[in-house]
Amino acid sequence: MISPDIYRKQETLLILLNMAVIAALVFVHISFIALLGRPSGWLLLVLAVRFVLLNLELIWIQKTDENTPPVLINAHIYLSLVLNMVFAFLAARSGGTADSHYSVLMIIPIISAAYRFRLAAMMVVVTAAITLNFLEVYLYFNEHPPVDISEYFEAATVSLVFLVVGIIVWLLVGNLRIEEEKLNQSLDELRELQSRLVAEEKLAAVGQLSSAIAHEIRNPVSMIASSLKLAEKQSGDSSVRKEMFDIATAEATRLELLTTDFLSFASTKEPDVKEVPVRENLEYIGGLSRAKLAEKNLSLEIQCPQGIRFTMDPGQMQQALLNLVTNSINATPSGKTITVGAEERGAVSVLFVANEGPAIPDSIADQIFEPFFSRSERGTGLGLPIVRRIARAHGGEVELVKNSEGDVRFEIVF
Repeated sequence: MISPDIYRKQETLLILLNMAVIAALVFVHISFIALLGRPSGWLLLVLAVRFVLLNLELIWIQKTDENTPPVLINAHIYLSLVLNMVFAFLAARSGGTADSHYSVLMIIPIISAAYRFRLAAMMVVVTAAITLNFLEVYLYFNEHPPVDISEYFEAATVSLVFLVVGIIVWLLVGNLRIEEEKLNQSLDELRELQSRLVAEEKLAAVGQLSSAIAHEIRNPVSMIASSLKLAEKQSGDSSVRKEMFDIATAEATRLELLTTDFLSFASTKEPDVKEVPVRENLEYIGGLSRAKLAEKNLSLEIQCPQGIRFTMDPGQMQQALLNLVTNSINATPSGKTITVGAEERGAVSVLFVANEGPAIPDSIADQIFEPFFSRSERGTGLGLPIVRRIARAHGGEVELVKNSEGDVRFEIVF
């Protein structure tokens, strides 16, 4: 069954073609009025009625959709064929000559049948068009004797054109359908292959991630176990015992941080986007970071116009910016400044964090967004990957746009 969308496109094209042919035939008639004579009243009436009906058809076609009953679409296909042939015959009969050029209108239903029906059904339409073509000549000479055999010869020539056009269009459409089926089959195969590749990539990623998690967890667990075992052998007030407990506590805290970051990284929650005031969110990040900034004698500067609003998930973007600010605090020397800001670049929203720390070495700049990659012994290596995941969930990306001594800048562009 033909889909409503394809049907609408095909019918619209046919109706516009029909209108164009009618307009061209009228223009030809007027241009050769000395030879063909003035258009009869019946001819003008037939063409006017057909033109109105075509406009009504066009309006109805544009209103069809997925809810249009298939039986209604099929009924219109056949009704349109009949109307095209009847009006082509009536126009030819009213043309005033035996070989009226209005018989060209028979081409429209032939083309319609050629790309909609099988060969047998198409040949029925061609046969009907040929029959009406000869009938028009017969009726003309029945009313205007004597018979001119040459007019039947011309009718036979026109009929041959009908046949050739029908067969050629049918063959071309058939070839296009075969190619379309091949393309659809290839597309299905590509989709299946893509699904397999995605599944294999997911399995490989899970394996790689599991290995990395096991490695990251093993170190603090091993330190906790060895520290507790050594502390067990010490006396109750031993300084070594206290030191081992401190190590175990620190490693347990690190393990908690690792699992928290991993859960954030693995989360697939879709962002709950809404329009929010950006400066308030940046000031909130500054408040959360105040204690760590004070520990390293760093200052935080906010660069954001008043009243600027972005469409985003405020909670997720706060997490992303906080990760970038935390990394900047760890990388920036005492007494320097960290800048957090926002910009509008046309339809693009930009959040950025810049610091005056050392440049990231080129040898590792391409790896900083990889899970578990960290230059810090106490880092989890998930901070920047979490930022990237949040940025991509917003349809954007995080980029290291500046990387020079004293000027390192990350941007979230979405």
